[in-house]
Amino acid sequence: MRKYLIGLAALALSLAYAQFPNLPTTGDLDGQVEELFDHNHDTATVQQKVKVIIPQRVALHLTEDEWNLDLDNPPAAPGNYVFNPQNPQPPAEGCYLVPKAVKTLQDLQNYIQGGNPLRPVNTYPAIRDYNGDGRISDDEKGTLLCVNQKTLQKFSNDPDGWQLSVSVAGTPSSGFGLFALADFVGGNFAGSLFISSLPFGPQVLAQGNGPTGGWLDDLIVEGFWFDGTELDGTYTLTVTFSLSAL
Repeated sequence: MRKYLIGLAALALSLAYAQFPNLPTTGDLDGQVEELFDHNHDTATVQQKVKVIIPQRVALHLTEDEWNLDLDNPPAAPGNYVFNPQNPQPPAEGCYLVPKAVKTLQDLQNYIQGGNPLRPVNTYPAIRDYNGDGRISDDEKGTLLCVNQKTLQKFSNDPDGWQLSVSVAGTPSSGFGLFALADFVGGNFAGSLFISSLPFGPQVLAQGNGPTGGWLDDLIVEGFWFDGTELDGTYTLTVTFSLSAL
């Protein structure tokens, strides 16, 4: 009888193992097995290894792919622009009159930072009787400055960082006035360019030493400066933004 019971127990044990053929009883996590089995006394333990593969990605999204500026009917800005050093913001979209005495970009910077206004205008060349006295003073005629804004959204998961560059091409290569572009990230100035002939670039506008942390928005402010040195005609500029992982 005893031999019979021992044989019966051995048979039962062999049948139990038969339910789990070729299953390791330790943590064989090399990815070559699909199942693990443990039946050690009153505690059982199995493990799973999860492998995640994340590819390197860079991506760009531009909220506007075309800007048409017709100086036969330039769009006036919504109001005066006055620089506020406590809350430095770029001018709103539209066209402004820059007084005649402001002739260079350095003059413009000094004029704006001095708290002087840029006033809306909808004529080319830039001229407007703002005080309605029937006379045009020197501060009521001058350069036409037209501004456009758009958002560029960047994505990079490279831990070493990223770099945003811009290049400009077009035909004919000159005569279109001065084209300017500025990049603001989180309200802070990141970089700019000023060009009067093409092709131009690539030039680095902004960069970071780590991933963008999701989609990172840049405010792109574009402007044209028409002071009378530009030539009549139709001009097409192609602005190309490039994002690279470092």
